Amino acid sequence: MDRIITDLLNYAMDHNINLMITRELSPYTPSAVDTQRRSIVFNANWHNEKQLAFSLAHEIGHILNGDSSIEPLYFTPNKAKLEHGANALAIKMLIPFYLEDKEKSHIKAYDFMEGFGIPAYLEDVVIDELNEYNI
Repeated sequence: MDRIITDLLNYAMDHNINLMITRELSPYTPSAVDTQRRSIVFNANWHNEKQLAFSLAHEIGHILNGDSSIEPLYFTPNKAKLEHGANALAIKMLIPFYLEDKEKSHIKAYDFMEGFGIPAYLEDVVIDELNEYNI
């Protein structure tokens, strides 16, 4: 998981996204993004360690999607339109990591979701994205 997070952090920096990485926040304080300043505060102390890469990719997704908010957006994997778009892009960003070194017969949407702490209501997005890889 550390390599995935490192790759995502590098991806963010390559796309001129400012990062503040901290382990000083409460495990229940979500990561956040200021879309206007293209800045992310990434809580590396998040209580659900499986969700770390998903939360970082989610926040990157807000910026890459061009989401606009006068208030910071906090990692909340819910069904709201703005959040759904960030979740979908996060899933798209994480799939290549999941697919590495996997035989086609071992690729399962549930395993991907479990490995990255992706909520069940996003299963249709995961299946659609996996299908883009002809799986």
